[in-house]
Amino acid sequence: MSRFLVICPTAPGRFDGVADYACRLGAALSPTGPALLVGLAAGGAPGGDEGVCPPEVARVELASWRELWRRRREPAFADGTPLVQYVPQLYAGRADAVWLLMWLVAARFQGRRVVVTLHEYAVPAARSVRRVAARLILPVVAALVGTVSTHVVVTIDLNRRRLRRWLFWKAGRIALVPVGSNIPAGARREARTASGPPVVCVIFGQPAAMSVPALTAVGRWAADHAEQVRLRWIGRSHGEILDCWSGRCGFQADLIEIIAGRPASDVSAALASADLFIAPLADGVSSRRTTVAAALAHALPIVGTRGPSTDAWLAEFGACALADVGDDAGLVTRLDALAKDAPARRAMARAARALFDNRFAWEAIARAYLQHLAA
Repeated sequence: MSRFLVICPTAPGRFDGVADYACRLGAALSPTGPALLVGLAAGGAPGGDEGVCPPEVARVELASWRELWRRRREPAFADGTPLVQYVPQLYAGRADAVWLLMWLVAARFQGRRVVVTLHEYAVPAARSVRRVAARLILPVVAALVGTVSTHVVVTIDLNRRRLRRWLFWKAGRIALVPVGSNIPAGARREARTASGPPVVCVIFGQPAAMSVPALTAVGRWAADHAEQVRLRWIGRSHGEILDCWSGRCGFQADLIEIIAGRPASDVSAALASADLFIAPLADGVSSRRTTVAAALAHALPIVGTRGPSTDAWLAEFGACALADVGDDAGLVTRLDALAKDAPARRAMARAARALFDNRFAWEAIARAYLQHLAA
C-alpha cells in the first residue's frame, strides 16, 4: 500500500484554499494509502470548522524546511510519495526552501515518485519593479520544481501549455486535474422549486478576482430588476466587498446582501438557497477556482466570463453560460435569459451536479491522481 506525504507550508483553515485542498486531497487518497500532511508551524493557525483535517489525515508541523532535511531518515519521511502543493508565494520568499528541494531530489534518488501540483504558475501582472521581476523569475522556479518531480499536476490547461515549453521532455507527465470544493454540500441539491421572483443570484469570491466592468454590468442589471432579483456576495471580508461594490462600482450597499467571514456550513446554506451563480471573473470561469467547484457541488447554474483560464471542456456538460471577458452586454443577456427561465435553470442544475461528480468531486480528483501516477 502506498503512503502519501502531502506537502503544504500553511495549515488548513478558513479561506486558505491551497491548504484546505492539501488536507482534502490527503483524505481522498487515504483509502489507497495513509496520508500525512506536512507543513510549517509558522504557516498559520487553523481557523473555524475548516481548520481541522479529517481523522484519516495526520499533520506534522516543522519549524522549517531544513528540519525536514534533518529528519529525512525518520520513518515518517523516509518513504512514501511526496505531493507538493506549489504556489509561488509560499516558497519563493523563503531562503530555507532549498532544503525542501534537496529533500525532493533525495527522494528521486531513492526511486520514489514525486508529484508537484502547480496551483499557480506566476504572480499576476502589475506595473512595479518587484512584480515584473517576479513575472520573469517565477516561471524558472516553477520549471525547476517541475524538473525534480516525476509527475506534474496543473489545474488549468493554460498552465500546462506554459509548463510544457519549459519541461518539453516530460510533457506527457503533466496532467490536468481540477480543484475540488472546500465547501461541502449538505444535501444533494436541485434547482429551487419556486419559479417566480425573487430569483436569488450569488457571487462568491474575492473582489480582486472579479472584472470590475463585468461586475458593474451585473449591478446595473440587478438594479433594473430590483423587484425580481435578489443579489448576494459571499467572501472573506465585508469591507473589501463593500469597497469594491460601492467604491469602485458605485452601487448602494442595500442592493446586495454581503455574507463575509462565515463558516463553511453558512456558506453552503447560502449557496443552496440560490438559483444562479454569477462569476464575473477577470481571467474567466475555470477549473482552478474552488468557488466554481462549490457552485457545481451545490448544483448551481453558472453565468460567467470566458477568459484565458477557461478550458473548452467546461462547456461540454451544459452547466455554464459564458460570455467572453469584455463582452459585458453578452454576460447580462445570458443572465437575464436564465433569470426568466426556471426550466432552463433546472436543466443546468442537473448538468452542474453531473459535471461536479465527473470532474470536481474529491473522489474523482483522487482517481485522477492515481491514474496519473500509474501512467
